Amino acid sequence: MWIPLLWLFILLSPPSLALESDQQQPLYLEADDAELDENRAISIYKGHVLIRQGTLEIHADQVTIYHREDRQPERIVALGNPATYRQALEGETRPLRAQAQRMEYLTEKDEIILIGQAVVYQGEDSFRNDRIVYDRAHARVKAGAQVQGKERVRILIHPDQR
Repeated sequence: MWIPLLWLFILLSPPSLALESDQQQPLYLEADDAELDENRAISIYKGHVLIRQGTLEIHADQVTIYHREDRQPERIVALGNPATYRQALEGETRPLRAQAQRMEYLTEKDEIILIGQAVVYQGEDSFRNDRIVYDRAHARVKAGAQVQGKERVRILIHPDQR
């Protein structure tokens, strides 16, 4: 039953891609505490963590960055109550917003995995599940059993007010 609703959400939502220019912007990070472990190739930031790159903004209680050999991020894990994500989208007046207890950003796939009380907002519409995978490169949202979620997907789509 949830699969038709998922497709309805995807079909009714205009295709929106994250701003490509964001990846060309400098990365800004601030936190109460920072620990950089060169041997394990990780960085841990705790306390009111803020990450900003262009229009992308993440707020969390703790962020762990796992680095590749070239020191570039491979995986970023944000924990919060909730952790939040916000980013402007091409051709949209309102940013895409998301929140979850845990967010994992996989740089190679350009994918964000939202785990625990996960919600994605686009305008007034929302998409909820215990596990949501957001493919930033293709503006594709998946949830439910296909991404190992355990709850039913809940979608709220407001009528077009034009």
